[in-house]
Amino acid sequence: MAKILDGKAVAKKMREQLTVLVERAEVKPTLAVVFDPNDDGSRLYVGMKQRAAAKVGIQTRDIAVAPDATTASIERIVAELNADESVNGILIQAPLPAGVDDAAVFAMVAPEKDIDGLGVTNQGRLFANETSTYPVAATPKGVMTLLNHYGIDPRGKKAVVVGRSQLFGRPMAALLLNADATVTIAHRYTDEQTLTALLQEADIVAVGVGIPGFIKKEQIKEGAVVLDVGMNLVDGKACGDVEAAVADRAGWLTPVPGGVGPMTIATLLESTFEATLAQGQE
Repeated sequence: MAKILDGKAVAKKMREQLTVLVERAEVKPTLAVVFDPNDDGSRLYVGMKQRAAAKVGIQTRDIAVAPDATTASIERIVAELNADESVNGILIQAPLPAGVDDAAVFAMVAPEKDIDGLGVTNQGRLFANETSTYPVAATPKGVMTLLNHYGIDPRGKKAVVVGRSQLFGRPMAALLLNADATVTIAHRYTDEQTLTALLQEADIVAVGVGIPGFIKKEQIKEGAVVLDVGMNLVDGKACGDVEAAVADRAGWLTPVPGGVGPMTIATLLESTFEATLAQGQE
């Protein structure tokens, strides 16, 4: 039976430490969140982030966009937030309304306020493996923090990332590569035979495709570290992209819920505080 990578417990410690740091800081961080209030998932996530931020002393400013918002109209909102010195971090909660170019909006965020690391400048820094401090997408960064907490070193290991999104798959692969793993990227369109062959050789598997039970027990190598980033609702219950039976074969496994999700939020808050400190030193 797999050992549990308890993201809920690790995130709790991160928030406790962050609360102390925020209390001691001269400037209180402010996080602006731009989101589509008509998207149920976005509304849920924004509420969770708002409550978590309040507990550690980070102020939030939620900006709901209209259903008929355009790329240009949201870019104007971002430009105003970029120029607002009282805002330290800007989060673009995807998906935005239909017809909006999410990537173009991500790219508009000032690099120093791009706390989720989704703009081209910070993604370029990640893929260049720069040694300076810069924001990285919260979910994959949270995964790396979780691995480090449990003493799991990716160096020399074979890693397969299933998912290629700008929010998860691509930065996850870059972080693992920067940590000296040998990395392969697959996705929902990788044919099943190829995917199975890759997974059966993988020491670390990170999955985020948004399909319940996408990864099966027989595809996983005995003792592998399995990081389930999926969050789906099936019959009113939360489940990931990895079927439950994988727990009988994996060595380590993130639960859903209580695994990567709490780490994402804690990491986002940590990045907001780090951005605030960096802006104060400019």
